[in-house]
Amino acid sequence: MDKLRLIMDCDCTMGVPGCDVDDGLALLYVLGCPEAELLGVTCSFGNNTQDTVYRNTKRLLKEWGREDIPVLRGADSPKERRSEAAEFMSAAAKELGGGLNLLVTGCTSNLAGAEQYDGGFFGNIAEISLMGGITGPLMVGGKPMAELNLSADSMASLNLFQKAKSIRIATAQNCLRSYFTRNICEGLLYEKNDAISRFLLNELEYWFDLSQREWNLDGMVNWDVMAAVQLIHPEYFDMKQCVITPTEESLKTGLLLGGGKPRQSLLPEIADGEKYAKHIYDTYFNARVLENP
Repeated sequence: MDKLRLIMDCDCTMGVPGCDVDDGLALLYVLGCPEAELLGVTCSFGNNTQDTVYRNTKRLLKEWGREDIPVLRGADSPKERRSEAAEFMSAAAKELGGGLNLLVTGCTSNLAGAEQYDGGFFGNIAEISLMGGITGPLMVGGKPMAELNLSADSMASLNLFQKAKSIRIATAQNCLRSYFTRNICEGLLYEKNDAISRFLLNELEYWFDLSQREWNLDGMVNWDVMAAVQLIHPEYFDMKQCVITPTEESLKTGLLLGGGKPRQSLLPEIADGEKYAKHIYDTYFNARVLENP
């Protein structure tokens, strides 16, 4: 069976003080999937500056012993979308002729940049799976939370929705079911006690503490990994076809229902939370990182 070939476009800040960890968790998941071939990681701004994201992604893959994976610097802001990341993405899409998939867990500027290199870019993409967008006010732990991905470059996001052939959207509301309680997570990691579990225990401690302090949660929402799972293992979801109506104005807050031109998109919903979580843990432990065979 042919592997699913993909590029991950992300704003990975796992390990950066004060920043979130979920892009790194999604990257680790991809590296644990033998069914997927990761062609490269393209860096987007969002969780931090492009400089920080690029350096941190390089550092993380080096620490994991995966310097074989190309890391490409992306756009610094929506004002200039051309970049080595956009050029890499465009060239890969053209070379594979419709066989490339994109996993997008940050802003969408690099995709708009790729189209500047090749006007037929979106026609060469098999599937785009992204984490981002809201269908209404987002509440976490009883507090409002802003959408941070599609809203970072609303014009590029609207362009994606207008031109992409097939999109799977892990909306923020649907990601709330991608929830990992601290007790279960730490219990599994302590029991496993290998290099990957020790790494995760160290990296997740801060994020669990922050989630408790800021949102009174007994765990964390594993946002970005949902976009990875729905791309590589859609069998863990109810793949619901929905109509979204974004506009550039609505996407400034990430809102997918803005009264614009309708389009069909998949908004997957996790079918069974326990099976979904077990699959993710098992995949993490299978990742070919940190000298894991």
